[in-house]
Amino acid sequence: MTARTTTKNVIVVGSGIAGTTAAFRLRQEGYHVTLLEQENYPGGRMSSHAASGGDSAYRLDRGASWLSRNYLPMIKLLEETGLASRMLPCSNELGVLRDGKVHRLSFVRPTDLLRTGLLGWRSKLKALNLLRDLSAARPALSWSDMSKAAGIDIESAQEYALRRLDKPLLDYLVEPLCSTQFLAPADEISAVGVLSIMWGTFGAASFTFDGGVGRLPAFLLDLPLMRSEQTRVELNARVSDVRQDGNGVHVTWERDGANRVEHGDACVVAVPGPIAAGLVPSLTDDQRAYLSALRYTSDVHVTFGLREATGETALGVAIPLREHPDLCVVLHEHNLGPGRAPADQGLVTLVFRHHWSAARKSVDDDTVVEDSLTALTEVLPDLAAHIGKHREMAAVQRWDRAVLARPAGGYGDLARFTSSLDPRSPIQLAGDYFAYSTTNASLSTGEAAAQRVAALLST
Repeated sequence: MTARTTTKNVIVVGSGIAGTTAAFRLRQEGYHVTLLEQENYPGGRMSSHAASGGDSAYRLDRGASWLSRNYLPMIKLLEETGLASRMLPCSNELGVLRDGKVHRLSFVRPTDLLRTGLLGWRSKLKALNLLRDLSAARPALSWSDMSKAAGIDIESAQEYALRRLDKPLLDYLVEPLCSTQFLAPADEISAVGVLSIMWGTFGAASFTFDGGVGRLPAFLLDLPLMRSEQTRVELNARVSDVRQDGNGVHVTWERDGANRVEHGDACVVAVPGPIAAGLVPSLTDDQRAYLSALRYTSDVHVTFGLREATGETALGVAIPLREHPDLCVVLHEHNLGPGRAPADQGLVTLVFRHHWSAARKSVDDDTVVEDSLTALTEVLPDLAAHIGKHREMAAVQRWDRAVLARPAGGYGDLARFTSSLDPRSPIQLAGDYFAYSTTNASLSTGEAAAQRVAALLST
């Protein structure tokens, strides 16, 4: 993998998977890259870290927990860089709770919808409409720019399910998918979001990396191309301003109370939309208003390290809103491959709908843990008892902006926003707000931003 040679420098703000991928693609084009990250670790919402309990070591993902082989841009990047060998298979099942029983659906067999005891035959026949609608929607779905979906964005996921499907499909498929992916119920999510989930995950196997999903940005930064002297990574670098000047851009950032100014020929801003709105003064009022209004759901989730694994085979069990108002998914992370927990031990994460998390953003960790177990006891008492008996560790993780939850009409807003952007600007944006809020979409938008920058600087 050889890079071209140039003396031009590009600054990348944000080392999540969008920023890290943009930095890597720009290095391939031969540009010097300066990567600025405000945290003391790279990866952002796609990062993992170690936690200990007793004599045991656990590996926790900060954001996403598993990946899909439908993530073709990510698969292509992994194969190109030789990192595909780091991919590990994991469970391909997602459970859905109904009346105290867990029904398991396979990602690789969409026909499970026709065989499962989760749904009656009338609902199964109605589910064929979902498969037909997904097929019709595919041309509008894109990992790097979902603005084409504006034409099919006419209703919420709840309205779509009641119009085209039926109430059981809403309660036990559509709503759990919305809550599991976006941490928000179906009436708050565009119907395009449900079609995107199906498109992005169903029909393909899941995978992960040894030690967690968050290893991918670290793997990219550890490639020889990224460890060269033409790449500079600055952690604890809090960016306050990204501004065009006569010779390109200058970026103002601070560390340890000292302001610094970084000069570059171009810049990729790869941070959540509301943060980008406050960094780039050249945005128009309409562009800034769009980015500022993007709704990211809050996430306060709790992970338990256990001396003994649970008996669950699925990677997670979705808890429909009909079954519990707050708890939306229980992840059995020890089923996501080795490295998450010691052999025969367990790692279980409780994830909640955004309203529960928003109410606990400032609540102390011990209270959050107690509240999470109370909710679990109300819906899965046997699992709560197992955690109480075998618990070694409890960790609370918090995200103010976890997942972009786009409502009905949001894709029309996106189309207006993307059409207003200048592809020749030396400041390019990247992030999940251009598409469907996943790691793969973030990666794809980082690649697209790098392509635009390379086209500009090559002329």
